[in-house]
Amino acid sequence: MKLSSGQRFLYTRVVILALFALAFATAFVGLKGFPLWYGGFVLCFWGALGLLNYGQHSSLWLLHKKWWVFVLWYGAVVGVSFLADTYGLNAHLWFYPQYQGSWLLWVWLVFYPFGSFAILELLYFLAGFLDEPLRFKQYPQTRKHRFFDTCESILFLLTVACIVLGAVQAGWGRAVPLLSVLIALWIVAGLIKLRFHIVHPTHYLLIFLLTIALATLSFTLPGASLREWVYLETPVFSFSLFGIPSWVWLGSFWQSLITLRLWIFLVLHPKVK
Repeated sequence: MKLSSGQRFLYTRVVILALFALAFATAFVGLKGFPLWYGGFVLCFWGALGLLNYGQHSSLWLLHKKWWVFVLWYGAVVGVSFLADTYGLNAHLWFYPQYQGSWLLWVWLVFYPFGSFAILELLYFLAGFLDEPLRFKQYPQTRKHRFFDTCESILFLLTVACIVLGAVQAGWGRAVPLLSVLIALWIVAGLIKLRFHIVHPTHYLLIFLLTIALATLSFTLPGASLREWVYLETPVFSFSLFGIPSWVWLGSFWQSLITLRLWIFLVLHPKVK
């Protein structure tokens, strides 16, 4: 039976409300001590926000219309998340009290990728809500554009190299100060580079910062509070903000920006180079 546009709109809104209700329900059972709540939490949030953003051709639309591209993007996010998480475990930045052995697959295949997808959907949602929908384009190449493209690429490769070395060699896990500096520099270069790819770039930074703040408080704080993972002290960025270590805020910023970078490169390319 073919549904009318009004029926599709109504049923979609019912599903969105149900997914948000399930997200809060999984958080509630987490408060009661159920250890496997967080995966369902981020999956439901991603699904609800994805349906809200479906008309903007974001990640849920991609899964529905071009699933092979979604699989490629998913694989890239999983790969980066696995390396970063292995680095963090080797460097004793955090650990998972409830997840050991094969249960870490749940962390690598669900926690990180769908948490990243939910952040991207939140970015799209906030941009649309604030009447500044994200529109990407390729501006003409200039000398400044090429300079920041080169700087961003070099810093990105150095950051990835440091993470890979820390993931495969536990000794490199001690290079936390070096990686922190590289990540901070790459974030600055990456944000400047995005200026050459986003319509209305004067507004995108505030939207991106708001996304980071809401995502960290919504997705990271509950997991840390309920001990899905435990953050440890580091030699740098040791102060806290809203009970979250500052280096976790930096990591959340990095996770969000690298997800957006992969989205632009793998999904929007070649329209945006």
